[in-house]
Amino acid sequence: MLTDKLGSIGYLSWSSDSTHVYLDSVITDETGFFKVEIKNAKVEKLCSLKQIKQYPSQFGPGSWTGLGPGETPLFVRDISAQEIYALDWRLPLEYVP
Repeated sequence: MLTDKLGSIGYLSWSSDSTHVYLDSVITDETGFFKVEIKNAKVEKLCSLKQIKQYPSQFGPGSWTGLGPGETPLFVRDISAQEIYALDWRLPLEYVP
C-alpha cells in the first residue's frame, strides 16, 4: 500500500512507542520524509528532501535517513569538498590505553 502512494521507499525507523514508522522516499517526484501511523496506515509528509543535496548511497536507492533523540529526523547530506572539518579530540587523563 505504501509503495502505491510513495513509490520506492528507503530506510525505515520505528517510533519510540512503536505506533509509527518513519521513512523516506527519495527517487520519486514526492521526495520527502514521512511518518506512517501503524493502526490506520495514515501517511503524513514531515518535510521535502528536494532541496537537500543527498550523498548517494551504495547500498540502496537513496541516502540514509533515521531518527535522533526525541524522534528528530536525521539526514545525510553531500557537502563534498566544499567544507572541511578538523577534530582535535583529547581523552580524559584517567583513560590510558
